[in-house]
Amino acid sequence: MTATLQDEATRVTLEAWLVTDVGVVREHNEDSACMEPSQGFFIVADGMGGHAAGEVASAMAVETVKTTLEGAHAEIDAFKKAPTDAGRRAIVQLLQNAVLHAHQTVYQRGQAEPDKAGMGTTLDVVLIAGAEAFVAHVGDSRTYLIRDGRSSQVTTDHTVAEVLVIEGKLTIEEAQVSPLRTILVNAIGVSADVGVEMAHVTLKRGDRMLLCSDGLHDYFPVEEEIAQRLSAEKPGEALKEMVELAKTRGGHDNITGVAVHVTEIVDSIPHPMSDESTQPVDLQGNPFSADEPTQTAFTPTGTQVIPPEGAPPKKIRQTQPMRAIGDEVLGATLPPPMSKNAAKAGVKPDKAKADAKADKPNADGKADEADSKDAAPTEIGAADTGRVAVPPKDKP
Repeated sequence: MTATLQDEATRVTLEAWLVTDVGVVREHNEDSACMEPSQGFFIVADGMGGHAAGEVASAMAVETVKTTLEGAHAEIDAFKKAPTDAGRRAIVQLLQNAVLHAHQTVYQRGQAEPDKAGMGTTLDVVLIAGAEAFVAHVGDSRTYLIRDGRSSQVTTDHTVAEVLVIEGKLTIEEAQVSPLRTILVNAIGVSADVGVEMAHVTLKRGDRMLLCSDGLHDYFPVEEEIAQRLSAEKPGEALKEMVELAKTRGGHDNITGVAVHVTEIVDSIPHPMSDESTQPVDLQGNPFSADEPTQTAFTPTGTQVIPPEGAPPKKIRQTQPMRAIGDEVLGATLPPPMSKNAAKAGVKPDKAKADAKADKPNADGKADEADSKDAAPTEIGAADTGRVAVPPKDKP
């Protein structure tokens, strides 16, 4: 799909493609996604929870964010016509409110309906306003920026393994195969508390962005391959090929990707942005600074949150301060600051290892059937269960 976003200051032309597939293991698709190039927003959500609750959670989150952003059309247009720091803060607040509203909607339904208790979803939202992209993120789906043949992971995986990488207790390579990569510390709708990570990108002509669930990015652990494929002349065809490759490499999970191509940016009235205008917007509060972070753990019966014993319900956390993404960070992930206590989540390593082993492929790419008998059923958690080790390189 192609669309032109035009205002008094900047004309931006976008192309976008959405591809989703159930994969080769799951019986139904718990991913949900939406793209509205004419309005400049794109959404990917990866649901979790048994008895089809995961697809309910992801669909509710996507629809809630979509409705909120459609209702804020005038506010977004006003920013595009006259971008200011105050306007950026307003856009950040708008995205935060949209995600928090989605969180409350999913959480309240999970509380009201026993068969949907503990359901949740990841959520990635990209809003393009003029020549700027605002990213809101919860969970372990990802958003990438591809520019000049290089790729950068804009978002951070909200998992125990990623916390340990940030603290220097695990290397990136160790985290890719660690059972702790399957444990979320932040998700939409699972508990009363959630944190929203924000990022900001000043776009350039030719930029591509990719929003995807872990069913896709798990099979493309090397960012250079993502950059190479999505830098192709036809990003839409490249995205389809990536989804098919994810299936042939294992297809352990539902697979969803949204690719966005900035084909043109024209300033009708030149208005160069000052350095100050592209600095991070510092909203007070860190969603990962609580002494006891939200933890999503997977059990044979479903998904549950393990809060600290006797802890009262917490207030919604505020938005993670927005980070500016530019040329200097391409090719490197920018994690948000997280507290050291986040690494002290009460996981049970033996159980985590068992769950991870159940979906770990052998050399032939198939899970060990003997080892998977006691594993969590396949309908549980498309958000971060069944993660796989780095796939072997294709043989020539």
